[in-house]
Amino acid sequence: MSKKTHLDDFEQDIEDHFESLSPVHDIESEMMKLRSAALSHSRRKKAITLRVHEADLEAMRIKASKLGIPYQTYINMLIHKDATSGV
Repeated sequence: MSKKTHLDDFEQDIEDHFESLSPVHDIESEMMKLRSAALSHSRRKKAITLRVHEADLEAMRIKASKLGIPYQTYINMLIHKDATSGV
């Protein structure tokens, strides 16, 4: 029996439209834009210490790896998404 993964709306949209997504042709330019945005964003952040269950952290690392981003960035994205969503 396989375990079914639940996708949120954003993830499901990517899954549904994966085949129609266009490739990035100028990867260097895109990476420079992302680095610049990340650097600008990181200047406004506050460092915190947080204890997390090892299995949860490993799951976050795996998901981040599949997205090709650092796990800290992925966790920060999740926190931001939750903090800015409606109550």
